[in-house]
Amino acid sequence: MERRLLQRAGYVVGGLVLVTGAVVALRNSDTPTAQKPPPPPPVQTTVRDYADEGVLVPQPGAKPAPPKDLRVVSGAHRLQAIWTPDKDMAGYEVQVHGDRFDKTKLVIGSAAQFDNLPGGGLFTVSVRAVDVFGQRSGSATQDGQPAGSYPDESFYPLIDQFDGKVVPDPARWQLAYNAACAHMTRGAGEDARRMVISAACGNESVALRSRTPLRLNNKAGRVMIETDAPGAAGEMTLDLVPGPADLIETTTRSGPPPGTLRVRITPTSLEVPGAQPIQIDPLQTGLSTRWEFALAADGIRVWRNGSLVGSGPAVPAWNEATPLFSFTGPANGLTFVAIDALGLSNADTPAFVPPPRITTTPRPSAAAVKMPGQLGGQLRMTIRSSYGEAMPGPFTVTIGQQTFPAEPAVAGQQFESGLRFPVVANLPADAVVVNDRNELSLQLHSATPNLAPQLVHAALELVPDPAMPVKVTTADEPMERPKPTLPLTTATLLDASGGKIESGHASPRGRVILDITTTADGPVAGLAGVEVWVDNKRIAGLATNRDGPGIGGHWRLALNTAGFPPGIRDLELKAISTDGVTSPQFTTIPWQIPS
Repeated sequence: MERRLLQRAGYVVGGLVLVTGAVVALRNSDTPTAQKPPPPPPVQTTVRDYADEGVLVPQPGAKPAPPKDLRVVSGAHRLQAIWTPDKDMAGYEVQVHGDRFDKTKLVIGSAAQFDNLPGGGLFTVSVRAVDVFGQRSGSATQDGQPAGSYPDESFYPLIDQFDGKVVPDPARWQLAYNAACAHMTRGAGEDARRMVISAACGNESVALRSRTPLRLNNKAGRVMIETDAPGAAGEMTLDLVPGPADLIETTTRSGPPPGTLRVRITPTSLEVPGAQPIQIDPLQTGLSTRWEFALAADGIRVWRNGSLVGSGPAVPAWNEATPLFSFTGPANGLTFVAIDALGLSNADTPAFVPPPRITTTPRPSAAAVKMPGQLGGQLRMTIRSSYGEAMPGPFTVTIGQQTFPAEPAVAGQQFESGLRFPVVANLPADAVVVNDRNELSLQLHSATPNLAPQLVHAALELVPDPAMPVKVTTADEPMERPKPTLPLTTATLLDASGGKIESGHASPRGRVILDITTTADGPVAGLAGVEVWVDNKRIAGLATNRDGPGIGGHWRLALNTAGFPPGIRDLELKAISTDGVTSPQFTTIPWQIPS
């Protein structure tokens, strides 16, 4: 019977069954297969408008109007676009078009800069306003032509526009910072004509030191920097220190070393020695600004892009000082500084010998030998102790079997616990000993037994031996600017009257408001939209790419507590990019629903 049924359906040959023209392989369950794992799911790059029952989401209105008062400012190999901001806009889409050149940026503020443009050509800059749903306005357009030369720099015998073979030139510039939190090199792409500093040093500053001291002539001297620092939430200081300091404290808890002239710049203010803080027009994020600091017998003056913005009566009591530019990032401690030019009113740069690496953890098996090509030098260090830890001087440094005093870099400065304190030690040639890794090992000591200061930073300035040539120094690879990320998304629960529902407090019965806001500093990645999830269930979706990638914004959604079970619910926001490369952002807040 079974055989007749098989014959009606087909026939059996070995392990194959032929059924109505199809061949099916009969596999033993123990036979391994060659199947590959399924591919990962595609990256989400879209958001669908959606509102669950009991949820009300905002709806788009009319498209925005074009930006007003667009102007294009030409600079050396760059163009800046500036326009009047509209507080109701999420941001702007800025494009620059030229011969075989096309670039687009999404920005939060009301300005954008395009660098490393080919000279001699005419470019068209267009700006469109973008609302919170990604709807775009018509374009405001303006033509511009990058300048092929730099502004008048005749004041500065030492001028560095970072167009040499080695960037930065170590004979001119040194970077000082805590541990390994910062890096300085030539920029890449748009920043190819600039020197860039990348840092993740928390709330502490990094310092760019000029190896060329500022020397005054009849009390007159001048320093210049052109840079996009301090950014939207950072600050920049110029310290003219009368001593060999590399890294000093920039907090307001303690002033600079005695005799130092300090100019502090924030996005909205300027502090000049001897004068009250001055409110300045807010600095635009991402735009380079040329700052010039001029000392004279009657005080100090500060120019911003050629216009005088501040002055003070302070006159230095010294004729020579170390210029330090210090940069402090925003609250998250991430800093990316691009520097277009640096200048000094004197150009007597000391000879340079590439120094060894400084370490406090010697390798026991590594034999140390005298470093060739040098006649001794100055060890410049920044030290500190833990807060509340008493550590009186004097301080000493031991290298091999020799011990040397480490004196304050600036006469009269007092050591304070927890704060950075610059000291120096003069070393003879036979004390500059290195191992096979070109490392010089040292140990620090204080007057308190068994209590050593922390070495925050160390650099060695060596005197070259004229009988031996200096090694050629090569530069690091150019550094790419961090890619734009999604704006930071935050969420707050409000009651029906708009009052904030504090974390841990139960929501009132009925309707509550979910307030969603995004913030950013500089260009951002395109935003596809925002989704709202409660207990792993999607309850709302807001698409923000109606006419193109969104930028961010501010939205309010109404939620009805009756539609959710009582208790503590897990409410999560998911912000999704349009590019498939930028990571999504997740924001979670606890939502307590009353019974």
